[in-house]
Amino acid sequence: MHRRQVFSWFFIVIFLLLIYIFYQILSPFILALFWGAIITLTLYPLHVRLTKLLRNRKGLSALIMTVVATFLVILPLVFISATVAVDMFDIYQSVTDNVEVSELKTKLEKLKGLIPVSILEELEKKLQIGELNIHQMAVKGLGSVSGYVIDEVQNAASNLTGLLINLGLMIFSLFFFFRDGDSMLQRIKSLIPMKDEQKDEIFKKFYDTLNAVIVGVMVTAAIQGILQGLFFWLLGISYSVLGGVLTFVFALIPIAGAVIVWLPVGLYLVFTGSIYTGIAVLIFGGLVVSSVDNFLKPMIIGGKVKLSTLFLVLTIFGSLSVFGFTGIIIGPILLAIFMSFIDIYKSEYLDSTD
Repeated sequence: MHRRQVFSWFFIVIFLLLIYIFYQILSPFILALFWGAIITLTLYPLHVRLTKLLRNRKGLSALIMTVVATFLVILPLVFISATVAVDMFDIYQSVTDNVEVSELKTKLEKLKGLIPVSILEELEKKLQIGELNIHQMAVKGLGSVSGYVIDEVQNAASNLTGLLINLGLMIFSLFFFFRDGDSMLQRIKSLIPMKDEQKDEIFKKFYDTLNAVIVGVMVTAAIQGILQGLFFWLLGISYSVLGGVLTFVFALIPIAGAVIVWLPVGLYLVFTGSIYTGIAVLIFGGLVVSSVDNFLKPMIIGGKVKLSTLFLVLTIFGSLSVFGFTGIIIGPILLAIFMSFIDIYKSEYLDSTD
């Protein structure tokens, strides 16, 4: 083996090892850096305009944009999340304190009476149980849900330090992404062994897809919030505006979605005597509000970046299962980049053979 080959293999092995070690070092902070980059890319056009107004003083513009992003995006989201968590805990306490077990059993048996006998018999047969005891099933279900909520709260409390560190790192990274974003992008481009026009096309597709995803998510969440708030108002449910706002907020979280609002509200109404109103909320929430998220969002995103709606839906659901919360953004971007590579392959190899 020639000395040049030995050096090449040695360099490759050491380089891959350094990449792995560096990844392990940064892995606890990848999500914070990812969302910092997403916020930066979303607000970057404003940063460019502000830089021009400040006579090309990038540092000052980056500092102003970091403060703006922190106070208008990050801190409000943190405050809303904390407020909603406290309110949900208060509602849970109120429900458990005010609804007696005997009263709950009466309500559930009344609900059971609304179900046709044939369906009850079929459920008993399918579930391989004797007399269908809705009260027992509901208590068991509520116990599981409350246990899950308690576990999640405990996990959040135990990871509070880590959450604060990541939040601080995300805010800290915004400044450098705003100030040095152009140079970072050019350095990344210089490492890609492709033609300049091909690299420009890929990065353009990446940016267009990112904007389309954010617009699609925001518009869809707004429509869900309006629909849910109007339906609460039509049914005479208190705090209909608050319900619409909460629906909008939770609809921004694809792994949770609007179900976080309409499901507890519907169940609470059923258990406290407003059975028909509660059932209406559950049906409307499941068939209309949550369906908007599944159909309208892919149509908005796909229309802006010209992606197949079918593949976009599959990509969104698949990326959510693989990447979790970030999948709503990563999935469509990967699909757009993949389609760009297909176009490059077609133009470079298939068309050239004609």
